[in-house]
Amino acid sequence: MANRGNLAYDLSVYEPKKKPSPQEQQSEIKMQKNPMPLARRESAFKFAFKAFLILLMLCAILYGKVETNALFGEISELESELKSLQTENITLAAEYESRTSLKNVEDYAENTLGLKKLDKSQIEYVEIPGDSVIEIVEAENKNIFIRIRNWINEIKEHIGA
Repeated sequence: MANRGNLAYDLSVYEPKKKPSPQEQQSEIKMQKNPMPLARRESAFKFAFKAFLILLMLCAILYGKVETNALFGEISELESELKSLQTENITLAAEYESRTSLKNVEDYAENTLGLKKLDKSQIEYVEIPGDSVIEIVEAENKNIFIRIRNWINEIKEHIGA
């Protein structure tokens, strides 16, 4: 057995409790202000707090669903607008192609501008007397500095540098 030392036992715990008289019972009942014990009050507070948190989370989920639904509605509106704009683009592209076709351009040139198609009778050949060599003619009005640079380059060519 374990040694407990010299501690004395409280034997009053094992004695039978006295029954209170009816007057004492009435005074006890009158003295009680809150019939709910402290532990029950704390559990009721915890329950109310948990219920509030659950309600708050449900409201947040509901708000998220509402926002998601609004965004999906906006997406569907934009997709329908995109489809209508694509259809309009196809229509305008076809109209542009019809207006710029070669036949329409020829009609415009002939009727509006008064132009005619080129035929063989309108072709004229030009003969140039002499060699058919192209020569580049330099302009005489050169800056003094350019003339000096060209003169130095000519000297370098003659020297072979």
